[in-house]
Amino acid sequence: MKRKMIIGAVALLATAGVTNAQGFAEAKFGVKGGWNSTNITNTGSGETDESKRLNTFNAGVVGAIPLGSTFEIRTGLDLQSKGTEVSWDNAAGKGFAKTNPLYLELPVNLAVMLPFNEKVKAYIGAGPYGAVGIAGKNKWENTVAGVKTSSEDKIKWGDDDLNTEGNRGSGQFKRFDFGANIIGGVDFGKFGVHAQYGLGLTNTTPGEGTNDNANKSNQHRALGVSGVFYF
Repeated sequence: MKRKMIIGAVALLATAGVTNAQGFAEAKFGVKGGWNSTNITNTGSGETDESKRLNTFNAGVVGAIPLGSTFEIRTGLDLQSKGTEVSWDNAAGKGFAKTNPLYLELPVNLAVMLPFNEKVKAYIGAGPYGAVGIAGKNKWENTVAGVKTSSEDKIKWGDDDLNTEGNRGSGQFKRFDFGANIIGGVDFGKFGVHAQYGLGLTNTTPGEGTNDNANKSNQHRALGVSGVFYF
């Protein structure tokens, strides 16, 4: 899966040569990094508990490939750190529990360019993404009467089939995720500011029951802001 995603990204970026040959604006490539605020839905209608947001990061390579004077494809290959966190402070103790999966993500966004002048350009757009889980941790900690207990384990990446014996209710994450992004930003020549909201459309964890409806609500939500440097 990783190989297919990387090949897809290279193929998209390679179209820049064709784009330039047609007389369009020059394609741009660069790197980015920034902050994510993430969560996982807890209802079938896609709602989240705002108190469970996790502050984490994003990083990656980017490409902006013009499609004429108005549109462009904005793509690349990202490391997206996602998940959720809950904390408590009551008679049972004080502590937190956090799940923090890390994905290699391929976005393909169609953006509308809104130039202010030759160097400053804003854009807005949307498009799908595909992602594969590559790492991550589950961690919890609790303190009662000054005594601390804790646990930390690597995330187990399970089968995409929720009905597979051994996956149901095991706390595993599906390895493959897909969804949609809404993006916006401003480029200032070689520098830029990029924002996106990722709307996961996949149930991320194997269900408790014998079908995929048990945990159907567990979808990623990720708001990210990044600084971009173009080569």
